[in-house]
Order: sequence, then structure tokens, then C-alpha cells
Amino acid sequence: MSPRSYRSDVRVLAASETRRRILEAARTLLSTDGPVSFTVDAIADQAGVARMTVYNRFGSKVGLVDAISDDLALRGGIQRLPEAFRTRDALAGLEILVSVFVGLWESERLLIQRLRALATLDPELAREDRNQRRRQALLVLLQRLAGQRGTPRPADLDDLADLLLILTSFEAYESLSAGGRSASAVTRLLTEMINEILHRRWSTEPSFGAGIPPAEAT
Repeated sequence: MSPRSYRSDVRVLAASETRRRILEAARTLLSTDGPVSFTVDAIADQAGVARMTVYNRFGSKVGLVDAISDDLALRGGIQRLPEAFRTRDALAGLEILVSVFVGLWESERLLIQRLRALATLDPELAREDRNQRRRQALLVLLQRLAGQRGTPRPADLDDLADLLLILTSFEAYESLSAGGRSASAVTRLLTEMINEILHRRWSTEPSFGAGIPPAEAT
């Protein structure tokens, strides 16, 4: 290895470590009890770096929040999502999608709550593209379902995608879990609700989430 190549590798590793420290600092601030001081200065101080280093790594506060959201998603198991599309049966794929997102909301609940609160105070941080990606995933599975079962009708797909977007949202998870339901109980309840919505138009097909016992509070 040439000295130049070695120095380049060292710089890449150092930059990666700095990025990790900044993300961990942001997580720490978001997890702190009491009021959250989520400013670039506070994050830089917590990470032990200069304020400009945060901007150099993430471009802006919005870029930092996007990186935090990506990190939360990876830690929360979003990498399981491709399973929903590899599964031959679209109904089973929808069940996996519900499980993936409930698991994500459960695993990072406090941090997601804090990020959403910050987005409420600072509209610049509110990003709809993640919701739109989830909606697109739902729409793809609904289209596959229509091809496999002959229903739902094409005219119903957008309405169903919007409805399932609400049912798989963090807000729906939070409302359903507030009564003491575990993540598995919320998943079961949501699959039952989606089953009722999707199967009104036919009665002879196997049920979405068939064999899953009724949700119970834990």
C-alpha cells in the first residue's frame, strides 16, 4: 500500500468515526430526560467536535435529522422490509410490512417522539418523503395483491394505500400501544383490521394474517 493510499484510508476512517460520534451525540441529547436542547451547537459540544464539523458531515440540520432517521430505521430493523417484496404471496408481504414498522416504532419510540416534537416546532424538519416511501411500498403490495386475487379494483388502490398508510403510521402504533398492548399485540390487531378492509370484497380467499390469535393487551 502506498503512503498516499494509507493516508486516504486513515482520513476515511476518521471521517466515519466523527460521523458516528455526532450521531451518537444526537441520540444522547434526544434521550435525555427533560427539555431537549437539540441545536447544532449542543450536538457539537456533546460530540466534542467543532460546529462546522457537523455541517461538513451533514450539510445542514435537516441533513443531520435525515441521517438520524436513517440510523434509527437501521437500528429498528427496517432492513427486513425487502422480505415483504420477496414473499410470493402479497398478503403475507403486507403482514411482514406491518410487523417491520411496528417493530421500528417500538424499538425507537422515545427518539421518534422527540424527533416528531422537534418537527412540530420547526417545520423545516418535517419531511414527508419517508411517509411517501412507505405509501409506495404499500401500493406495490396492493397492486400485486390485485394481480394475484383480482381485487382490490384498480380504482380502489390509491384510497386503500392512503388508509393503510394511516394504519401503519407511528401515530397509529402509539395510540394502540397506549392501552398497554405489546408490539406483537399491536401487530396482530392491525393485521386483523387490514384483513377486514381487504376482504370485504371476497369471502373464499384465505385471510390476511390467518391463524394469528386475537390481539390481547399485555
